[in-house]
Amino acid sequence: MIIALDARPLVGRQASGAAQHARNLVAQWAALNTQHYFILVLDAPTARQAELDQSLPKSMGEHFPVKVVSSGISPGAFLAPTGSLPPLSPRMLGVVKFDVFHSFTPALPRSCTAPAVMTIHDLACELDLNVRRSAQGHTERFNNRWSLRRAQHVVAVSTQTRNDTMNVYGVKPEDVHVIFNGINPIFHPESNPELARQLRRKIPVPNRYILLVGSDIPRRNYPRIFQAMAEIWREDPTLKLLLAGHNFWPNTPIYRQAQAAGVLDRMVFAESPTDTELAQLYREAVLTCCGSSFEGFGLSVLEAMACGCPVACSDMTSLREVAGKAVLFFAHDDPESIGRAVKSLTADAEYRRQLGRRGLIQAAHFTWLAAAQNLLKILEQCAAATGGSPATSQQESP
Repeated sequence: MIIALDARPLVGRQASGAAQHARNLVAQWAALNTQHYFILVLDAPTARQAELDQSLPKSMGEHFPVKVVSSGISPGAFLAPTGSLPPLSPRMLGVVKFDVFHSFTPALPRSCTAPAVMTIHDLACELDLNVRRSAQGHTERFNNRWSLRRAQHVVAVSTQTRNDTMNVYGVKPEDVHVIFNGINPIFHPESNPELARQLRRKIPVPNRYILLVGSDIPRRNYPRIFQAMAEIWREDPTLKLLLAGHNFWPNTPIYRQAQAAGVLDRMVFAESPTDTELAQLYREAVLTCCGSSFEGFGLSVLEAMACGCPVACSDMTSLREVAGKAVLFFAHDDPESIGRAVKSLTADAEYRRQLGRRGLIQAAHFTWLAAAQNLLKILEQCAAATGGSPATSQQESP
């Protein structure tokens, strides 16, 4: 079977959930002993292919017979991250022969006769009021609805996202498949002293801190967490907040709020940490707090658990799917509930150890290998059911 993949999430230094999702799946496929062939479709000039090559696993040439095809359109179309793939040109369609097309996002090409499988990470554009009102939300809603009319099957990263997809868009249950994200092996509990020293030369890492992971966007709920911390700081002013995300932090609302309250000295901001740096931050944190008002999956909760870090997080269906009984839940819209959860963990070292152990066990259930294998089965079924045939895997590499 020949599988075409939307290669855009693999290009450049993107750190979005979709980009991590795509890169981990491709890395697993590269390591699998599969007879299938893969084509990476990149809607950008040839110059972008060099960036793609740099982001792919080094072993890909040996184990992953890839053919990169550029549609030759302007880079502006590529830079619209929520835009659907533009039409494949007749020249491309003459070169690219495949049995099924897979997108790691809800974006599908407009002129492609092969069966297609798309991925939905969350429905914030429909269900999160702040995102829904934005221009980005409008574009994402259009892409979702258009691509769902085109796709044969949909991959959802959680049962909550699957239910949202069926309820909002009326997709048939048999056409929506749950494939949980995995955890990158970088996130593990063994501390790295040399990395810790390097990290402290880059970031003023406090001795005791609560870790918040993610950019300062409304659904991260940082203002309510900050409100809860105001009460905690009255009793424990040495406990810090460390925020790690891809913001330029001085321009963010949470930074300005802390500045106005005169508590910037109790907060540390880490801009764009690498995965290895983030893993070390998880290991050293007193706890990780995820107060999101909306999550499609909850990757930061999974990463923290895999590092043995105790977690306090919002009581949401998607987060319960990931965390099970390995975290302490609170009501995301109630600063007092957030404060009680954080206080109970910071005050009880044994409770933190118990949650850390439970988290390691829970996180072990989520692997990118399982995700890659399950997705490959869906692609095989989709191709076979709509005219493609596994027998094409016997063809020469495209």
